[in-house]
Amino acid sequence: MRRAPVVDVSLRSALWLTLGGWVGSWAFFALVIARLAFRVLPSTEMAGHLVGPALATLHGYGAVAGVVLAGLAAALGRGRLLVVLPLVLTGACLVSQLGVTPQMEGLHELAFGPAGNLEAIARYRHLHAVSMSIFSAVLLGAIALVVLHVWSEPPQTAESAQENA
Repeated sequence: MRRAPVVDVSLRSALWLTLGGWVGSWAFFALVIARLAFRVLPSTEMAGHLVGPALATLHGYGAVAGVVLAGLAAALGRGRLLVVLPLVLTGACLVSQLGVTPQMEGLHELAFGPAGNLEAIARYRHLHAVSMSIFSAVLLGAIALVVLHVWSEPPQTAESAQENA
C-alpha cells in the first residue's frame, strides 16, 4: 500500500530536519563554540564551565535524534543500516554522557586542584581523548547518515515532482 504524498513528505521533512539539526549543531560546537571558549575566555576552567553543559545538551539531542531517525528510517522503509546506525550513535552519546563525563568530573579536582597529581592528570587526559573520539565518531556517523539517506531517496521524476508540489 502506498502512503499518501503528504505523509511521505512529512516523514522525509522530519528526517532531514532532525538529521540537519544533529550534524549542524555538532559541527558548530566543534568548529566554533569549543574553539572560541578556550581561546577567548580567561581560563580553561571557565571554558570548561561553558563547554561542559553545551556538550551535555548535544549528547541529549544526539540520543533523542538517533531514536527519532531510526523510527523515521523504519517508517520510510530505508533498510536495516539506516535504522541501526542512528541507534548505535545514540548509544555512543549515552556512553559519553553517562559513562565518560562523570568519570572526568570526578577526576577534575584530583587532577587540577591544589593537590593535583600526575596520575589523575594522565587519567583525565585519557578520558578527554576518549570523549573527543566518541564525539568525532558520532559526528562522522551523522554525516554518513546524510550520505546514506541521500542514496536512499527515491529518484525524482517530473511526474512525482508535480504530485508533491
